[in-house]
Amino acid sequence: MKKVLITGVAGFIGSHVAKKFFREGYQVIGIDDLTGGSVENIPNGIEFIRADLSDSSIHQILPPGCSLILHLAGQSSGEISFDNPVLDLQKNTISTINLIQYGIRNKSKRIVYASSMSVYGEVEDLPISELHQTSPLSCYGVGKLSSEGYLKVFQNQYRLRF
Repeated sequence: MKKVLITGVAGFIGSHVAKKFFREGYQVIGIDDLTGGSVENIPNGIEFIRADLSDSSIHQILPPGCSLILHLAGQSSGEISFDNPVLDLQKNTISTINLIQYGIRNKSKRIVYASSMSVYGEVEDLPISELHQTSPLSCYGVGKLSSEGYLKVFQNQYRLRF
């Protein structure tokens, strides 16, 4: 049975994605620190880990064998990111780096990362291409863009699929 790790599993998107994978026959491991989600959202039948992905000991908590990682967790407010930019950095960028390192050690086949439109800043014409110039206007946008950069660097270095 294929194993998938879904971060932010107690949130709206994470919980629905977890249900879909579970219905498709995956063994689903969900992780969330419950700062933005609710335990009631976590679907029945999945393994749940309550932990902070920015914690340096997260590698000891995450189970081996997850061939796919869906990284949906993080602090998601541009306004809040100005109040505590260090926390925003930890919840968005440090957590992503920790997951990349886990993926490398675990030989995961793919990491799917949920970034944000905030990396582009103020954009007049919609829709826009992912090749559009980035110009974040919040600490949140900077952190999301930084996480994208880390993913690209590790993708090239380790030939990972993101």
